[in-house]
Amino acid sequence: MKTKLLTLKIILAILLILPLFPAGPARAGLTSTPFPDVDSAKYSWAVQSITFMAQSGILQGYPDGTFKPGRYVNKEEWAVMVYRLFDKYRPSLRSDALNYSRPSYVDVPSSHWAYREISDTFVAVGDTTVTARNGKSLFNPEYAFTRWDLAMMLYGLYGIDGGPESTNVCGDMNRFKDITTRLFNTENELEAFRGTDNRYNSELPPGTIYPILFLKEADGTCDANYDDYSALAAGALIEMNKTGILTADAAGKFYPSAKLTRAEAVTVLHRILDHLKTRGVLGNYSSINPSGILRPVPMPAPKPGEAAEGPGPFDRDLQRDGEFNTIVYPNGKKYMRLELTSKDAADLYLYMNGDIAFLRQEELPRYVQVDRVSQIGIKSQSRNPEKRSPLAAYPATLKVTFHDEIPSAGTGTGTGKPGKDSGGQTGGVTAPPGAAAVQDLKSQGEINQTFAPNGSKYMNINLISQDKVDLYVQLGTGTAFLKQEELPGKINVQGMSSVTVRTQSRNPEKRTSQQTYNAYLYVTFSN
Repeated sequence: MKTKLLTLKIILAILLILPLFPAGPARAGLTSTPFPDVDSAKYSWAVQSITFMAQSGILQGYPDGTFKPGRYVNKEEWAVMVYRLFDKYRPSLRSDALNYSRPSYVDVPSSHWAYREISDTFVAVGDTTVTARNGKSLFNPEYAFTRWDLAMMLYGLYGIDGGPESTNVCGDMNRFKDITTRLFNTENELEAFRGTDNRYNSELPPGTIYPILFLKEADGTCDANYDDYSALAAGALIEMNKTGILTADAAGKFYPSAKLTRAEAVTVLHRILDHLKTRGVLGNYSSINPSGILRPVPMPAPKPGEAAEGPGPFDRDLQRDGEFNTIVYPNGKKYMRLELTSKDAADLYLYMNGDIAFLRQEELPRYVQVDRVSQIGIKSQSRNPEKRSPLAAYPATLKVTFHDEIPSAGTGTGTGKPGKDSGGQTGGVTAPPGAAAVQDLKSQGEINQTFAPNGSKYMNINLISQDKVDLYVQLGTGTAFLKQEELPGKINVQGMSSVTVRTQSRNPEKRTSQQTYNAYLYVTFSN
């Protein structure tokens, strides 16, 4: 993996010596408050940057004269601003230096209104929001990207850096309190985990945030360079924070899933210019007059609702505003109920502890067990957006609620037994991802699986099932029996080379022929 990472670092180093970003000549005539909907008190941190960009001809308002500072920015809008502002940055035309070529995206034909801006300024390095379908690249021009996406893009695509490379990656990453990381003791362990979460599956929709993987070195330090994605993410977060372009707040929260608003996007662009001016290299990157650049006021942390941090309900037009892409917090609750109503057929992806669960719209409303996760990313994916009418609206509502128990059938409260919920659909339980075994006990029979403790002292075991099921655990000293009500449990397995776990359904004869009976077995080892 390190050999592969060296290639990425060399590309980034070359990017740093190339002319970097674009801007047209400044236009006079705009006042310090060019847009009536930019409240000078609410957006005091952005007024400077919005005014500067408007006067420079980088952005313009909507036909009604407004700026809509709270509206999310999508990739095609960002590409146009970058193209105008950084007029000496054309990496796809620099094949002499980097062997790049004009990219080809099936969703950005030559007739697309921003074809030139996208084709001239975007290359593959660092743009993790590019996906694929049937082997062909998708730019996803209408995707409203997140702070995480932007950090990766700025660092990988534009090569932003704040000086000498970090010598304490784990220490520097500790400042980010809402970024998931995992530390492994061996490269084999890291490699085995990396193959489980689809981080390199380009067929998945954009917006997935995977944990950063670290490997513990012999000298006690850690390194992220054993995984390309982790190296890019760790480098991006550290450098964006170091330069002040995109930072964690005073509490250490980076808000990775929060989308970027127009006001924030303009401020980030202004910060990049300020950073280049501070380094004394702005003239190499842009034809804009450096004397017109002012250091912007720090941005506030995203607010609940504005950053899609609360439980909702969330309402949006999937045609105009793009897909749902939010983060929610269970705050100790055991179950999350999801409901999606939409004019257009749309499904949901859930991101929990670095793993992914997929729910079709027909499976909703649905209860999902979430007592083992601290935060959950939720993203919608419309099935046939290309069939929409450009003149029609496609409203959708996502409802998220949290519960200690699953309500009994039709009452909204009760025993926690799966049944028909208040939405009138079957309220089966969807277990969180990461199970050691998943099996339909009716069609596939009981789970019977052997595990190797590998020197661990304890085995932690849990079972989530739509049917009443108990466990037999075959140990070297005999067999342990655990009723489902006793789970999760912990068993001493010190000195044992293997442990076999077998399920036993209580009343298989009472099952119906139309229903599945999925069981999820969770097994981990600890000392």
